[in-house]
Amino acid sequence: MNRQGVALVREEWRVVDRWWTEEPVSRRYFEVVLETGENTVVYRDEERGAWFSQRGA
Repeated sequence: MNRQGVALVREEWRVVDRWWTEEPVSRRYFEVVLETGENTVVYRDEERGAWFSQRGA
C-alpha cells in the first residue's frame, strides 16, 4: 500500500445503502489533498473495517 500524508480534508460524507440486504454498504468518504498536492478520495468501509483509495478522473 502506498501511504501518503494528508495535508487537508476538503469534504467528508457518509453513504449507507442496501441495509435491507445481506450485503449492506456503510462507508465514510473523505475528499483530501495529499502532501504531494494530489487530490483524491479515500473511504473507510465500515462493514469490512478497511480503508480504500478511490482515484478520480
